[in-house]
Amino acid sequence: MSSELVPQVLEALSSLYSNSDAITKKQATKWLETFQKKPEAWKVADLLLNSETANIETRLFAAQTLRQKITYDLRELDVTAKYSLRDSLLQLLWLSASGPKSIMVQLCLALADLAAQLTEWKTVVQDVVDRFGNDPKVACCLLEFLKVLPEELSNNRLPLSDKEFKERAANLVETNAEQVLWLISSHLQTSGGNVDIDESAFKCLSSWLRTGDVDIRFLASNPLVNMVFDALAVDDLFDVCTDVVCEILYETRDVVNLQSLIGVLYPRFTPMLELLKQAKATEDVDKMRNYCRMFIEAGEAYVSLIAQQPENFNILLDGIISCTAFDDLDIAKMTFKFWYELTNTLTTPHYQNAIPRFYNYFDQLVDIIINHLHYPEDFNDWTAAERDEFRDFRHEMGDTLKDCCRILTPQKCLFKPMAHLSKLLTTTDPSSTPSTWQQIEAPIFSLRAMGSEVPADEHEVMPQIMEFLSKLPDHPKIRYAATLVISRYSFWTREHPQFITYQLNFISSGFQNEEVAAASALALKHLCKDCSELLIDFIGELHPFYINVVKTLPFQDALEVTEAIAHVMAVIPISGLQDALQSFCLPLAQDLHSIVIKGKDAVTEKECIHAGDLLEQIGAFFAIICPEVPANHPHPCVGFVKELWPVFTICINNFGGVPTIAEPLCRCYKGCIQSYKNHFVPLLPQLMEDIVLGFETTGLGVYLWVANKIIKQYSVEGSDGVAACFGLVERLSMIVFGKLNGQKLEDIPDVVEEYFRMVVAFLESSPTPLVQSDLLSSIFQAGLAGLSLEQTTALSAVIQFYRRLLGIALSVDELVVPGNVTHRSMFGQNGVRIATLVRQFGAGYVKLLFNGMIYHYPWEMISDVAAIMKSLAQLLPDESAEWLTSLVNEFQDISISEKGEFLESYMSAVQGKQWTKVRRVLSDFVTVYRRKHTSRRST
Repeated sequence: MSSELVPQVLEALSSLYSNSDAITKKQATKWLETFQKKPEAWKVADLLLNSETANIETRLFAAQTLRQKITYDLRELDVTAKYSLRDSLLQLLWLSASGPKSIMVQLCLALADLAAQLTEWKTVVQDVVDRFGNDPKVACCLLEFLKVLPEELSNNRLPLSDKEFKERAANLVETNAEQVLWLISSHLQTSGGNVDIDESAFKCLSSWLRTGDVDIRFLASNPLVNMVFDALAVDDLFDVCTDVVCEILYETRDVVNLQSLIGVLYPRFTPMLELLKQAKATEDVDKMRNYCRMFIEAGEAYVSLIAQQPENFNILLDGIISCTAFDDLDIAKMTFKFWYELTNTLTTPHYQNAIPRFYNYFDQLVDIIINHLHYPEDFNDWTAAERDEFRDFRHEMGDTLKDCCRILTPQKCLFKPMAHLSKLLTTTDPSSTPSTWQQIEAPIFSLRAMGSEVPADEHEVMPQIMEFLSKLPDHPKIRYAATLVISRYSFWTREHPQFITYQLNFISSGFQNEEVAAASALALKHLCKDCSELLIDFIGELHPFYINVVKTLPFQDALEVTEAIAHVMAVIPISGLQDALQSFCLPLAQDLHSIVIKGKDAVTEKECIHAGDLLEQIGAFFAIICPEVPANHPHPCVGFVKELWPVFTICINNFGGVPTIAEPLCRCYKGCIQSYKNHFVPLLPQLMEDIVLGFETTGLGVYLWVANKIIKQYSVEGSDGVAACFGLVERLSMIVFGKLNGQKLEDIPDVVEEYFRMVVAFLESSPTPLVQSDLLSSIFQAGLAGLSLEQTTALSAVIQFYRRLLGIALSVDELVVPGNVTHRSMFGQNGVRIATLVRQFGAGYVKLLFNGMIYHYPWEMISDVAAIMKSLAQLLPDESAEWLTSLVNEFQDISISEKGEFLESYMSAVQGKQWTKVRRVLSDFVTVYRRKHTSRRST
C-alpha cells in the first residue's frame, strides 16, 4: 500500500512545483496535507528520503512529513517502532549532514521532537555527540541539532503535559548543559576560522542560554565570553554574537551572586562605546541597532548597580543616552524601557539620595525627546498608517518625559520647552531662518505630555506658559497643540480661576478653524468638567455659543461640546435645572422630532444618522446631569424626560428596527435609569412596554440590553420592583423562545448573549421568583443549545448563566459582588429545584460541557466550565460522577491507565470534598488531552 502511494506523492509534488495553474497547485497542496495524516505516510517518507533518484523538493517534503508525523501522530507507533524510527533518523541525518541545509534542518527538528517525546531515551545528547562529534565535516549538523533540541522543548504542539515538558527539559538540557558548552567552546577553538561552524556554534550557545537552565556562573571560567566579544569584530558573525551577548547579559541580572562574571563583562563596553560612536557617525543603522541592544540589555540587567554607582557605570549611561539621541527613532525607542526602569529604581527610598548624580543624563534626555518630537517636513507625504504610528510613538516619548519629571522635578522639565519656545519666537537676528511650525509645535506637545506629573498648585512656570500661549503664531498645527495644552491642564486651571476667561476665549476662537475644532471641543469638555462650578456664571454666554456652534461640527466634536455643557449644567441649582435643560436640550429634541415624524420611508440615510447623533447628544445630558434630589421631591430631569417621551415613542415606533437610531435611543434609556434611579419609576411601565414592543417587532438585542439595566437597577430583592422586572423577563423570554423556533442560535448570537446576561442579572438580584417558576426549565433547555455556540461572547453569557445558577443552588454564589444582600431563607428550596432540573438534563448537559472543554471552547473559558463541573460535583456527587465516568470511558484515544488515573483523582477529590482539587483535576485533564489529541495541524 505504501509503495503504491509513492507515485501519487511524486505526481502531486510535480503539480505543486512545476505547474503554473493556481487551482492545480491548491488541489495538490490539499492532497499532500491529507496524505501527511495517513499512517502510510511514515513508510512513504522513509522511502523517499532513502531514494537515490529523489530531487531536493521531494526529499524536503519527506523530511517535513516525518517531522509532522512525529509531532502529531507518534502515538501510532509502539516503543519498538519508535526506537527503529530513531535509528533511521540518525542514519538519514548522517547522510544529509553535508547535503542541502533545508533537509538537514528538518531532520534535526524531527529528531529533536522524537527525543522530547521518547522519554525512554535517556542518553539523547551523548548518543548524538558520539555519532557526530568526531568528524569536522558534520560539525554544523551536530550543532544544529543541539541548537533546536532546547527550542523544541518549548514547542506547545508536542503532545506533552507541562509536567512531562519540565521533566524532559531537566533530562535533556539541565543535565547536559555544561557538556554542551564545553563542546561549543571546543568547536570554536578548532574551527580554524570557518565562519559556518562558528555561526552554528554561537547560534547553539544562544539557544541553550535562552532556556534559562544553564548555570551562567560556568562562563566565568570558560573562554566563551571572550570568544563571543572578540567575534563581534567579524561582520558575518556580528548579528549572532549580539544575540549571544544579550542572552549572557540577561542571565546576569542577579548582580549580587554574579559579581565575578559581571566584572568580566563590563570592561568590554569601554571599547564598544567607541565602536558605537563610529557606527553613529557613519549612520550604520544595523550596527547601531545591535550595539544599542547590548548596551540596553546591560543597562536593564544592572540598573540597581547603576543607581548605586553611576560613576562606575557611566560607560553604560553614555552609550544608552547616545542611542536615545540617534536619529533613527526605532533605535531611540529601544532605550525608553531602561529610562523607565532607572526612574523607578531611583525614586525608591533606598536610592533616592542618588538622584542628583543623574541630573545631567535626564537633563539631556528632555532635550533629546523634544527634538525627536518634531514632525518631519515631509509628514504630509507619509501614508495614513505611518502618520498614525508616529503619533502613537510621540505619546511613548511623552511617557519618557514623565520619567524625567520624576527625576528633575516638573518645574525644571516645564522650563525647558518654555526656553525653547522663547528662543524660537524672540529671535531678533533678521538674517536667521524663520522658525517652522514643526519646531514650535514639538515643545508645545512636550508641555502637554508632562501634564500628569505637574501638581495643581504649581505656580512658578505654568502661569508663564498660559500667558505665553497667546503669543504663539496663528498656525493651525500650533493652535491645535496649544489648545490641547489647555485641555490637559484643566485640573490646574481649577486652582487658578483667573485664567478661565482667557482660556474660554482661546478655545472658542478655535472652533472657527476646521483643523483646530476637534481640539477645541476636547478642551472645552475638560475645562467644563474640571471647572464646572466656576463656569456657572458663564452659562448665559455658553447658550448661544452652543446652539450655533454645535450644528457646524462633526458628530464627535459636537458630542464633546455637548458633554462640556452638560458638566456645567450638572452643578446648576435644582431650581433652575429644568429651564436650563429646555434651553440647551429642547432644540436637539425638536430637530430629532422633525426627522422621525416623517417615518422610515421618507427619510434619507444621512437623516437617519443625524437622528442617531441627536439622540447621542440628548443621552449625554441624561448620563452626566444627575443631581441629588430628595425622594419625595419632583426631579427636574425626570420632568424634562416626560416632555421628551412622545419623541422617544415616535423613534421606537417608526425607527425601532434601525440600529443607528435604536442603539442611541436605548443609551438614552440607560442614562435615565442609572442617573435618576427611583425618581424614574413612574416612567418604568411605559419604558418596559416600549422595549418589549421594540424587541418583538425588530429582534434587536439592544432592547434586551436595556432590560438588563432595568433589572440591575430595580429588581432588588424585597422591593416592589421585583414583580415588574420578573414580568419583563417572562415577556421577553416568550419572544426569545418564539424566535428560536424559527432561527438557529448561531444566526442571532447578539440576542443570545444579551438574553442570558439579562437572566443572569435577575438571578444576581432576586433569584427566587425565576428559580421557582416553570420558566427556568425553558431557559435551561435554551442554554443547552447555546453550549455548542462558536461565538465567544454569546457562549460566555450562557456559561455564566449556568455558573450563577449552580452557585445559587449551593448557597455559595462566588460570583455575587460584595455587598449584594440576598435573603438566605429560600436557598434550601431553590437548591432542591435546581438539583431536580439538573438531574432531568444531567447526562446530556455534562456531555455538552465536557465535549466543549475538550474540543472547541476557547482556553480562557476552561476555568469557568471546570467551575461548573465542580459545582455539579458538590450538588450531585453521585450522579455527576456517574455521568463523567460514562463520558470518559467512551474516549477511544485515551489509554486505560490514563482514564483510570484521571477518574481515580477525580473520585478521590469528590469523596474527600476537596472541591478546589476537583476543579484543578478537570482543568489539568482537559489541558493535557487537548495538547495531545486535539491540537491538530491546520488543513
